[in-house]
Amino acid sequence: MSWSRVLGQERAIRTLRGFLTTRRRPPTLLMAGPDGVGKKLAALEWARALLCGRQDAEEESCGSCPDCQAVEQSTHPDLKRVDAAYQASLREDDPGKQRTIRVETIRQLRKDMSLESWSGRWKVAILEDAHTLEIEAANALLKILEEPPQRTAWVLLSSRRQALPQTVLSRCFTVRFSPLSEELVRTMLGSHGLEPEAARQAAALCDGSASRALALAQRGSLPSGPMAPFLAADALPKELHLARGRAELEIYALTQSLRLKLLSGDRVPGLEGPLSDLLALSRALRTNADPRLALTLAYFAAEATR
Repeated sequence: MSWSRVLGQERAIRTLRGFLTTRRRPPTLLMAGPDGVGKKLAALEWARALLCGRQDAEEESCGSCPDCQAVEQSTHPDLKRVDAAYQASLREDDPGKQRTIRVETIRQLRKDMSLESWSGRWKVAILEDAHTLEIEAANALLKILEEPPQRTAWVLLSSRRQALPQTVLSRCFTVRFSPLSEELVRTMLGSHGLEPEAARQAAALCDGSASRALALAQRGSLPSGPMAPFLAADALPKELHLARGRAELEIYALTQSLRLKLLSGDRVPGLEGPLSDLLALSRALRTNADPRLALTLAYFAAEATR
């Protein structure tokens, strides 16, 4: 892996490479921007550049030494990735059920990062979805960022920078990541073997997020007809956390379809009301609303515009 794999983020990558070249690395980076635009890839390349076994590595990792390979496989002992899998392993729970970052997780991370570096170089922590930090967890993280262990690098990833406490933001250097262009998303989907028309439709709906575009393209055809609201709800997985994720994607697709109609100037009366309803249902899902009921109501809202 190299910086060249992070597509469409030239400004952000130029900033990160500049830090590495000048060796003026901020103790804590916040990579902020929509999901699916390259933040995670950039964070891993940042980690590889710091952990690369080639002593003269500056802007870019060599990609071939054992350290670089271990980072690529997420097995490097000096790299800690705080994600759903990390927290689930601590709690002996299902990764899909990890909706917030808990204080116990941050305390364990501090212990992990306080240990001596295995390679004798850096230790790197990557905190995914940092905006899901619970209040106690954010306070515990703040204490770490105020006095980080020596030779540790911290990277926070977030699609909702505004949801992070100001005290945490004040300790971070923010590197902003932008939505990808529709053309770039189409190209990326084509490299995954998608047909041009499917790629075009998904790219138009995804708000510049490659991962969301891929999920939209792979979700299959949506139910139609008078029974569609009930068929869509019945098709959701039985597991609640999986059903919620699927419902969020379906409601997002319905919302984007209405937005495209509105932006294209289609003379469809009464788009604003159903669009507002869909946005409200999307917010409700994030606060533990029943996914089947939310999806049923979303289909009824979308049907009202046809």
